[in-house]
Amino acid sequence: MSPIIRSPLTTQAAFRLQEIAEQHREADRLNKAYNGKFRILKGIEADILADGSLDYPNHILEQFDFVVASVHSRFKLPKKEQTERIIEAIGNPRTTIIGHMTGRQLLRRPGYDLDVDKVLKACAKHGVAVEINAHPWRLDLDWRWHQKALGQGCIFSINPDAHSIRELDHMHWGVEMARKGGVPTSGRWSRSTVTRSG
Repeated sequence: MSPIIRSPLTTQAAFRLQEIAEQHREADRLNKAYNGKFRILKGIEADILADGSLDYPNHILEQFDFVVASVHSRFKLPKKEQTERIIEAIGNPRTTIIGHMTGRQLLRRPGYDLDVDKVLKACAKHGVAVEINAHPWRLDLDWRWHQKALGQGCIFSINPDAHSIRELDHMHWGVEMARKGGVPTSGRWSRSTVTRSG
């Protein structure tokens, strides 16, 4: 189980630094109580800013077990700039997973203009997992890219993008998309087996 904290620059309900520390203390307390039978991972979704930097400094991000880097603004950047922006974030040594890569929302908006192939190559180079976002509005990265990603040497992380406990049930949509895309279980992210290569 891994509670994901959203960045203070992205949502009104976001956690401030003091709240991050409080949540980490609670995770540590529970992990000690479970004594290895169950582990809560500390995770955060950080915004990718226009220049490709993340909206938390690295000394904060390094306190987490994993960091999901995602675009939540500036959707209309030109293709070259959007691609470079995301690749810059992938190169950050704190980035573990690239979130909802194309930014699409089904029946709501298309994804932003992006060289997906270049982004997948960057993920493979740096050992950053590609998210299969299981939210029914997203299902991003689209299953038609999965074999291309596997061919590049990418690994995947299936995430529910849950904003409530009920939405944790979205996970099954992500698993079904991974199956549709032919992603083997060995190609999925595990905190115990993944380390950054770059």
